Amino acid sequence: MTARPDRIDMAVMSMPHTTPRRPIDQVEAGRSFFAELDLDVSHFAAMWHSLKVGQLLETDLNRISGAHGLSIADFHLLGALMIDAPAPLRATDLALALTVSNAVLTGRIANLERKGLVTRAPSATDRRAMMVHLTDAGADKVKVVGAALEQEGRFICHYHRLPEEDQQALARIMGELHTLLDRDFLPVTRPKP
Repeated sequence: MTARPDRIDMAVMSMPHTTPRRPIDQVEAGRSFFAELDLDVSHFAAMWHSLKVGQLLETDLNRISGAHGLSIADFHLLGALMIDAPAPLRATDLALALTVSNAVLTGRIANLERKGLVTRAPSATDRRAMMVHLTDAGADKVKVVGAALEQEGRFICHYHRLPEEDQQALARIMGELHTLLDRDFLPVTRPKP
């Protein structure tokens, strides 16, 4: 059943104005709210926890990488280049690998190039393509930030507190969801007119 807008407004207005603090309280408040709208809430806890863990993880990783002059998105870009090093990558392939637009990637690359962490050069085989290469300084930065993330990352700290079977289950489940979601965001090639 689809919720009517007036019913949503009334439900929002009737919600208490205090924010639940504990994750389990947040889930229960959200589940109750959406259940009253006749929506399926069987997925709510998993989705809410994934969203909140993702937000907290991004905040923590940005804090750590920020101490080294990078965002976690910058670190991810440099890491993608390092994985394929020493071969440079086409900017368009890098955008696809990072699931970002070419415009977003162009800004990030320009910033990292100013810092001396990457270089850009036209492709020798495709004059329309720009090749991005990781510099030695960029590779060093990946190593330093990677070590800091391992030593200071709250996710890693808490992950290692989980029993090993839970660590393996979490990695397996998140890997399966990642694979399924990744398929939904693969680029679609358009047929030629």
